[in-house]
Amino acid sequence: MSMQRYELEAWLGDDHHLTDDQLDDLLAEADEISERYPDVDDQPERDAALAAAYRLKIEPATEVLDDLTKQLADARAAESAASAGLQQAAQTVVPDGEFSEAGFARTVGVDRMTVRKWTQDRKDRALFNEAIFLLVRADMSFGDQQQLNDALGIRDTSAQASTLLTALEAGSTESFSAEHKALLQRAEKRARQVV
Repeated sequence: MSMQRYELEAWLGDDHHLTDDQLDDLLAEADEISERYPDVDDQPERDAALAAAYRLKIEPATEVLDDLTKQLADARAAESAASAGLQQAAQTVVPDGEFSEAGFARTVGVDRMTVRKWTQDRKDRALFNEAIFLLVRADMSFGDQQQLNDALGIRDTSAQASTLLTALEAGSTESFSAEHKALLQRAEKRARQVV
Protein backbone atom coordinates (compact mmCIF):
# COMPACT_ATOMS: atom_id res chain seq x y z
CA MET A 1 0.00 0.00 0.00
CA SER A 2 1.53 3.28 -1.14
CA MET A 3 1.88 6.19 1.23
CA GLN A 4 0.06 9.31 0.12
CA ARG A 5 1.78 12.69 0.20
CA TYR A 6 -0.59 14.04 2.85
CA GLU A 7 0.22 10.99 5.04
CA LEU A 8 3.93 11.65 4.65
CA GLU A 9 3.47 15.34 5.50
CA ALA A 10 1.40 14.37 8.56
CA TRP A 11 4.13 11.92 9.61
CA LEU A 12 6.83 14.60 9.16
CA GLY A 13 4.98 17.41 10.90
CA ASP A 14 5.13 21.11 10.01
CA ASP A 15 8.87 21.78 10.53
CA HIS A 16 10.31 19.09 8.26
CA HIS A 17 12.66 21.48 6.35
CA LEU A 18 12.25 19.62 3.04
CA THR A 19 11.72 21.15 -0.38
CA ASP A 20 8.95 19.89 -2.64
CA ASP A 21 11.50 17.87 -4.63
CA GLN A 22 12.87 16.31 -1.45
CA LEU A 23 9.31 15.47 -0.39
CA ASP A 24 8.74 13.75 -3.73
CA ASP A 25 11.97 11.79 -3.33
CA LEU A 26 11.06 10.78 0.22
CA LEU A 27 7.59 9.70 -0.90
CA ALA A 28 9.18 7.46 -3.56
CA GLU A 29 11.53 6.05 -0.91
CA ALA A 30 8.54 5.45 1.38
CA ASP A 31 6.94 3.34 -1.36
CA GLU A 32 10.15 1.31 -1.78
CA ILE A 33 10.33 0.85 1.99
CA SER A 34 6.71 -0.36 2.08
CA GLU A 35 7.51 -2.93 -0.62
CA ARG A 36 10.59 -4.08 1.32
CA TYR A 37 8.61 -4.41 4.58
CA PRO A 38 5.06 -5.28 3.46
CA ASP A 39 3.70 -7.15 6.48
CA VAL A 40 1.58 -5.61 9.25
CA ASP A 41 4.21 -6.75 11.78
CA ASP A 42 6.90 -4.87 9.82
CA GLN A 43 5.73 -1.44 11.02
CA PRO A 44 8.78 -0.86 13.27
CA GLU A 45 11.10 -1.63 10.35
CA ARG A 46 9.14 0.66 8.01
CA ASP A 47 9.24 3.48 10.57
CA ALA A 48 12.98 3.06 11.19
CA ALA A 49 13.80 2.97 7.47
CA LEU A 50 11.64 6.00 6.72
CA ALA A 51 13.16 7.92 9.64
CA ALA A 52 16.66 7.11 8.32
CA ALA A 53 15.67 8.19 4.79
CA TYR A 54 14.33 11.48 6.15
CA ARG A 55 17.36 12.13 8.37
CA LEU A 56 19.71 11.53 5.45
CA LYS A 57 18.01 14.41 3.65
CA ILE A 58 18.54 16.94 6.47
CA GLU A 59 21.61 15.71 8.39
CA PRO A 60 25.17 14.78 7.41
CA ALA A 61 25.37 11.08 6.53
CA THR A 62 28.19 10.51 9.02
CA GLU A 63 25.99 11.68 11.92
CA VAL A 64 23.13 9.43 10.85
CA LEU A 65 25.43 6.44 10.37
CA ASP A 66 27.15 7.03 13.72
CA ASP A 67 23.78 7.15 15.47
CA LEU A 68 22.46 4.02 13.72
CA THR A 69 25.69 2.15 14.42
CA LYS A 70 25.41 2.99 18.11
CA GLN A 71 21.76 1.87 18.16
CA LEU A 72 22.75 -1.44 16.57
CA ALA A 73 25.60 -1.99 19.04
CA ASP A 74 23.28 -1.19 21.96
CA ALA A 75 20.63 -3.57 20.61
CA ARG A 76 23.18 -6.36 20.18
CA ALA A 77 24.48 -5.83 23.71
CA ALA A 78 20.93 -5.91 25.08
CA GLU A 79 20.18 -9.09 23.10
CA SER A 80 23.37 -10.72 24.37
CA ALA A 81 22.55 -9.81 27.97
CA ALA A 82 18.98 -11.08 27.65
CA SER A 83 20.24 -14.31 26.07
CA ALA A 84 22.70 -14.82 28.95
CA GLY A 85 19.88 -14.31 31.43
CA LEU A 86 17.63 -16.78 29.61
CA GLN A 87 20.46 -19.31 29.43
CA GLN A 88 20.98 -19.06 33.17
CA ALA A 89 17.25 -19.40 33.76
CA ALA A 90 17.14 -22.51 31.54
CA GLN A 91 20.08 -24.02 33.41
CA THR A 92 18.22 -23.49 36.67
CA VAL A 93 14.58 -24.32 36.00
CA VAL A 94 14.80 -27.06 33.34
CA PRO A 95 17.06 -29.50 35.25
CA ASP A 96 15.00 -28.89 38.40
CA GLY A 97 11.88 -30.00 36.51
CA GLU A 98 10.06 -26.69 36.90
CA PHE A 99 9.85 -26.47 33.09
CA SER A 100 10.37 -29.02 30.34
CA GLU A 101 12.70 -28.04 27.49
CA ALA A 102 9.67 -27.57 25.22
CA GLY A 103 7.74 -25.62 27.84
CA PHE A 104 10.67 -23.30 28.52
CA ALA A 105 11.18 -22.80 24.78
CA ARG A 106 7.52 -21.86 24.27
CA THR A 107 7.51 -19.54 27.27
CA VAL A 108 10.55 -17.50 26.21
CA GLY A 109 10.18 -17.75 22.42
CA VAL A 110 13.24 -19.78 21.45
CA ASP A 111 13.44 -23.22 19.86
CA ARG A 112 13.79 -26.37 21.97
CA MET A 113 17.24 -27.17 20.56
CA THR A 114 18.52 -23.84 21.88
CA VAL A 115 17.22 -24.75 25.34
CA ARG A 116 18.83 -28.19 25.06
CA LYS A 117 22.18 -26.60 24.14
CA TRP A 118 21.94 -24.21 27.08
CA THR A 119 21.22 -26.98 29.58
CA GLN A 120 23.81 -29.29 27.98
CA ASP A 121 26.49 -26.60 28.39
CA ARG A 122 25.94 -26.71 32.14
CA LYS A 123 26.20 -30.51 32.22
CA ASP A 124 29.31 -30.43 30.05
CA ARG A 125 31.02 -27.82 32.24
CA ALA A 126 30.20 -29.84 35.35
CA LEU A 127 31.65 -33.02 33.78
CA PHE A 128 34.75 -31.24 32.47
CA ASN A 129 35.31 -29.45 35.79
CA GLU A 130 35.09 -32.74 37.65
CA ALA A 131 37.57 -34.41 35.28
CA ILE A 132 39.98 -31.46 35.32
CA PHE A 133 39.80 -31.20 39.11
CA LEU A 134 40.62 -34.90 39.30
CA LEU A 135 43.67 -34.37 37.06
CA VAL A 136 44.81 -31.36 39.12
CA ARG A 137 44.44 -33.26 42.42
CA ALA A 138 46.36 -36.22 41.02
CA ASP A 139 49.13 -33.87 39.89
CA MET A 140 49.05 -35.59 36.53
CA SER A 141 52.19 -35.14 34.48
CA PHE A 142 50.75 -32.47 32.23
CA GLY A 143 53.21 -29.85 31.04
CA ASP A 144 51.26 -26.88 32.36
CA GLN A 145 49.40 -27.53 35.62
CA GLN A 146 48.44 -23.83 35.72
CA GLN A 147 46.56 -24.22 32.44
CA LEU A 148 44.52 -27.00 34.04
CA ASN A 149 43.81 -24.81 37.07
CA ASP A 150 42.75 -21.96 34.78
CA ALA A 151 40.46 -24.31 32.85
CA LEU A 152 38.36 -24.83 35.98
CA GLY A 153 37.10 -21.25 35.64
CA ILE A 154 36.49 -21.27 31.88
CA ARG A 155 32.85 -20.70 30.92
CA ASP A 156 33.42 -21.68 27.27
CA THR A 157 32.83 -25.43 27.11
CA SER A 158 34.77 -25.91 23.86
CA ALA A 159 37.86 -24.21 25.32
CA GLN A 160 37.51 -26.26 28.47
CA ALA A 161 37.13 -29.44 26.39
CA SER A 162 40.29 -28.61 24.41
CA THR A 163 42.33 -28.14 27.58
CA LEU A 164 41.03 -31.40 29.00
CA LEU A 165 41.88 -33.32 25.81
CA THR A 166 45.38 -31.83 25.71
CA ALA A 167 45.97 -32.89 29.33
CA LEU A 168 44.66 -36.41 28.70
CA GLU A 169 46.84 -36.81 25.62
CA ALA A 170 49.92 -35.60 27.52
CA GLY A 171 49.62 -37.87 30.55
CA SER A 172 48.68 -41.36 31.60
CA THR A 173 45.52 -42.29 33.49
CA GLU A 174 46.82 -45.71 34.62
CA SER A 175 47.19 -44.70 38.26
CA PHE A 176 43.52 -43.73 38.61
CA SER A 177 40.88 -45.95 40.17
CA ALA A 178 38.37 -47.70 37.88
CA GLU A 179 35.70 -45.18 38.89
CA HIS A 180 37.92 -42.20 38.10
CA LYS A 181 39.09 -43.78 34.82
CA ALA A 182 35.44 -44.19 33.82
CA LEU A 183 34.76 -40.52 34.61
CA LEU A 184 37.80 -39.43 32.60
CA GLN A 185 36.76 -41.62 29.67
CA ARG A 186 33.23 -40.18 29.76
CA ALA A 187 34.64 -36.65 29.90
CA GLU A 188 37.08 -37.38 27.07
CA LYS A 189 34.33 -38.82 24.88
CA ARG A 190 32.09 -35.79 25.47
CA ALA A 191 35.02 -33.38 24.98
CA ARG A 192 35.72 -34.91 21.57
CA GLN A 193 32.06 -34.33 20.63
CA VAL A 194 32.23 -30.71 21.76
CA VAL A 195 35.52 -29.75 20.10
